[in-house]
Amino acid sequence: MKCILIFAAALFAGTAYGQRSVDDVLREVEAASKELKAQRELTAAQKMEAQTGKYLANPSVEFESLWGGAERIRNSELTVMQAFDFPSAYASRNKIAKLRSSYYDTEGAALRQQLLLDAKTLCIQIVHLNRMKEFLSERVVNAERLDSAYRRKFAIGEANILECNKIGVELISAKTEYNLNEAELLAKCQQLATLTGTESDRFSGLVYPTVESLPAFEQLSALYMEQNPQVQSLQQQVSVDKQSVSLNRSLSLPKFEMGYRHDFGGEGRFKGFKVGMSIPLFENKNKVKAARAQAASSSAQLESVRLNAASELRQLYDQAVTLRESMRSMESVLQAQNNLSMLNKALDAGQITVIEYITEIGVLYQSRQMQLQLERDYNLITAQLFRFEL
Repeated sequence: MKCILIFAAALFAGTAYGQRSVDDVLREVEAASKELKAQRELTAAQKMEAQTGKYLANPSVEFESLWGGAERIRNSELTVMQAFDFPSAYASRNKIAKLRSSYYDTEGAALRQQLLLDAKTLCIQIVHLNRMKEFLSERVVNAERLDSAYRRKFAIGEANILECNKIGVELISAKTEYNLNEAELLAKCQQLATLTGTESDRFSGLVYPTVESLPAFEQLSALYMEQNPQVQSLQQQVSVDKQSVSLNRSLSLPKFEMGYRHDFGGEGRFKGFKVGMSIPLFENKNKVKAARAQAASSSAQLESVRLNAASELRQLYDQAVTLRESMRSMESVLQAQNNLSMLNKALDAGQITVIEYITEIGVLYQSRQMQLQLERDYNLITAQLFRFEL
């Protein structure tokens, strides 16, 4: 155990010279992600598919040859036709194609943002666990020193069994917490290494991302709502549905056919133009009403998502403010508390008993752990608040 602690101390002493930013890790995650690569391919395919429905229908070519009768007359006919919808339908289809392309880009951006947010959350958790490892290493070293010292004192009759047992319990508790923290740290590192595409990476040099002071809620709210992928996607879907109303209205107007016809036979050759019109009396019945209902549903869904996003942002912002104030209060408390070296000196000088020492050091350790947890929680909350920057 001592060898582990010496190695851990050397490792943490060197992290100041090998610090690794969260942004560097996120770039590795984005470059290695097969999921993002698949999404980019899917987005490209969807955007190509969105362009396919805006062109003219296929032209038709017909050739007819008839012969017979007493005079063996032969007649032939060639017809080339092109059908097209009312002109406003093509304008609506072009707009829908552009809106759908933007919608697919936004879906891809939403997947990317969520993936990077998950990776950033892992990074923050790893930084916290590394800090806990450093703190617990100090705790184990201190407990081992006391345990050795009081065993010697007990052997020469300067300490009683109760004091030795108290310190022994502290040592076991410190080692247990250290091992549990180490196991969780290893699991988180393996999970993040999978995302970055590396086989083994302990991420020991990771540091918390730089968090600027919280802006005013109104300023942050405007940025958060503007860059929220879910809100953006629904806004684009609403635009698509509204444009679909215009498209279905245009499809309710007459369709046309224009073409060329050439007749040649025993009576001579005849050629000219052929024009037709289709009146949509039955085919598109109720489609405009259905499109309007779909647009109304999308608008209501967008409003609901906006309200939920605003409520979520308010909660996150209030939590961030509370955590920031708690961090400041905890720093003041730790400055006022007796530090570890002072408590050790008081114990060695006989100014306090072992029971008093264990009580005081328990309060000190609890406060330091609370400080580390507040730092972690604050960084997790701000990561969600500023997720639009990813």
